[in-house]
Parts: sequence; structure tokens; C-alpha cells
Amino acid sequence: MQELPFAGTLPKFGFLMPNKQPDLVVPKVYLIDDDPVTTFLLTDLVESVNLPFAVFGDAISFLEQDMSTLAGCIVTDVRMPGMSGLELQDELRHGEVDLPIIFISSYPEVPSVVRAMRGGALDFFQKPFSTQKVLDRIQDGMRIGRARAEIQNRSREIGERMALLTPREREVLEGVFEGKLTKVIAHELGISQRTAETYRHLIMQKLQAGSIAELVRLYMEFMPGKT
Repeated sequence: MQELPFAGTLPKFGFLMPNKQPDLVVPKVYLIDDDPVTTFLLTDLVESVNLPFAVFGDAISFLEQDMSTLAGCIVTDVRMPGMSGLELQDELRHGEVDLPIIFISSYPEVPSVVRAMRGGALDFFQKPFSTQKVLDRIQDGMRIGRARAEIQNRSREIGERMALLTPREREVLEGVFEGKLTKVIAHELGISQRTAETYRHLIMQKLQAGSIAELVRLYMEFMPGKT
């Protein structure tokens, strides 16, 4: 019996879109400090340049968020009750949460500074600090955070499209990625060449790919280990 990939007629144009658009990650400055004076100063600083921000009195409350939705940069004290800024840095690294971190401390001991910078910190400032220098580094951190957020949003969008593919469409896509002709893919899957071509057309619609080159690029973005 001839295998059919869909019921009804295939639209001549247009893309198949997911019912729900993925939520975009919005970069913020995450201010983490138990000192209300420093928090007020930093809040006033980021507000002066209209940067979105969120304030946390300790590292533990910050970690209670959904880490997958975070983007931007962190400004944190080193010494805080419950969990230090350096321990927060370790926790984020172990959880593969890649946010630029700027440390601020009244007691910048050499071992702490070295540990922070070797752990990937963007910078380390001593209190009292130059507001302009800190603001410049926050802006740097936000630029890095926005770039990472764009990659994260892009990856999420591609994942949403890939989720629309049926198991058979994924098999056809694998064949296309491997550079096989449609007739070869059809033979290997035990379907007609016309059916394989229809599958390929559906795949391009679902992935919003305007060409085979774009289709291959999208697949490589979704499966970065594939070459």
C-alpha cells in the first residue's frame, strides 16, 4: 500500500508554524548584594542608562529562578550570607549557566581575585568603586549577554521547528543532509520517489527553509556535532 505523508492537498505556499511562539530570553543586569547601600547605588546606575535589571539580596534566592530563561550579566558581592559570590560562580559553571559576572568587594584579597578571574569573571572591583568604570563593564557584560541570548533564542526557535517533524520526516532529512538523491532516500526507506519529494517539501515548510543549503545549515545548527 502506498505510504502517504499527509491527508488532503498540500498548500502551494506558506509555512507551517507552531501554535505557540517560543518565549524570547530578555537580557537583564542581575544585581546580587546584601548591602542595601551598594544595591541602591548599582540600581541607580543601571537605571540611568535604561538597562533592565533584577535585584537579589543573596545568591541562593537568585538560584531559585529558572536558569534556562536567564540572559545578561551578573554584578555580585563576594562576601554574602549563605553563599558567597565565588560559590555562586562555581554553581553556575557546574550548571553550565554562561552569564558574564562582575565582582565587587570591600575586601579584594588576592586569592579571591585570582579565583574569580580564573573562573571566567568579566572584572573585579573594590568598594568604593568608580561608577563609570563599573557601568562600562556592565555595558560590556550586557553586550556579551545579548549576543549569547540571540544564540539561545535562535537555538530555541530551531528546536521548535524541528519538533514539528515526524519520525519519517526526520529520516528523510537525515538523507538530505548526507547528500543523497531523493530516489536513493526513497529506495532506502521503501517509499516512492514522489512520496520522498513530498516529505522533503513538507520538511522545508516546517523548518522555514528556502533552499537545500538553508535546510542543511539549520540541521547543522540543531545538531552541531554533525559535519
